[in-house]
Amino acid sequence: MQYLTIKDAIEEQIDTGMFEAGQKLPSERTLAETFATTRITLREALNHLALSGKIYKEERRGWFVSTAKLIFNPMQGIDIADVCKEQKRRFQIEELYSNRLLATKEMLTVLKLSPFSYVKQQVFLIHIDGRRVAVQYRYIPEEMIVSSSHDSGEQSDLLAQLMNQFGYESIIHDIDVGVLPASQLESDALNLSSGSMLLSINQVACNKSRIPFLLQTIRCCHDAVKLKISQIV
Repeated sequence: MQYLTIKDAIEEQIDTGMFEAGQKLPSERTLAETFATTRITLREALNHLALSGKIYKEERRGWFVSTAKLIFNPMQGIDIADVCKEQKRRFQIEELYSNRLLATKEMLTVLKLSPFSYVKQQVFLIHIDGRRVAVQYRYIPEEMIVSSSHDSGEQSDLLAQLMNQFGYESIIHDIDVGVLPASQLESDALNLSSGSMLLSINQVACNKSRIPFLLQTIRCCHDAVKLKISQIV
């Protein structure tokens, strides 16, 4: 099939370094003319490369070569900033918004809260090596926030406070990993086409007594993050 020949040809150029990580590919029109094919056939080849994590697409910008994946162990890591620092990756964590939210039924169950409890919701956009790769949601029981000095949304400070307060030792009693379509917020934040699929990671952080104090959801581009799930005993 022609699209497989095109896919193999582009993949070879990526693997041999003719296209570097982060580099933009020629336009679809140029590539279609180069391979003497239709845009439909070309897109089939590009979509296969995207599924394998070799390239990614940004709306109104085109196709790009994927960079090395961030290795993330959701059984051990809870702070993406720390993971990026350990792997010497250039990163930026941008707050999208922070507010007070009436806990949903799921939050009440997961965080073991009483009915009509409130949580502090924090939503962040994660950039790695200059690319927007993930939207991170944090839900913290309001009753567990002992200080209002972090209302500015400084996620690392608040997270460090919680970890110190509750004696967090990488104990995460529940992890759920799946693939879900991007919400409108996520599509806009990550510059993705509507309906794009994202890797979804749910984590619940607990203290030594197994009392949950944080529910976190990370929705990320599958070509940007590689999960390595293991628990150090």
